[in-house]
Amino acid sequence: MRGTWQTTDGGGGSGGGLVLAVIAAAVLIGSGAASAIASALVTILVIMGVVVGLAAIGGVALLVYRARQASSSALPMYQLPAEERPHLESPRKPAIGPGREVHLHLNVTPDQLAAIMQHHLEEDR
Repeated sequence: MRGTWQTTDGGGGSGGGLVLAVIAAAVLIGSGAASAIASALVTILVIMGVVVGLAAIGGVALLVYRARQASSSALPMYQLPAEERPHLESPRKPAIGPGREVHLHLNVTPDQLAAIMQHHLEEDR
């Protein structure tokens, strides 16, 4: 069984004619012009490759963005009514006020600590 891409003449005949036509055109226009045309063609192909690559990266980025948007909106947040919410204390630590003791473990005696603090107070003046 033959597919539509298969030729009945054995194939390959038209490709050789194209190569001969390109060689004949290069001989007719000269080697300098043919070199310039080939260089321009390579530059155009490189630019097209870069554009296609950037388009592919942009497409993937768009798909990731849409997938994240869909996943974040797919599960709506359920909030309890105010009367059913557990009362949580503030995560902040309370300020040290009067009546509270501060225990610092500096491995110095109280007299040494007083001398150190007095020294720093005198330096700041």
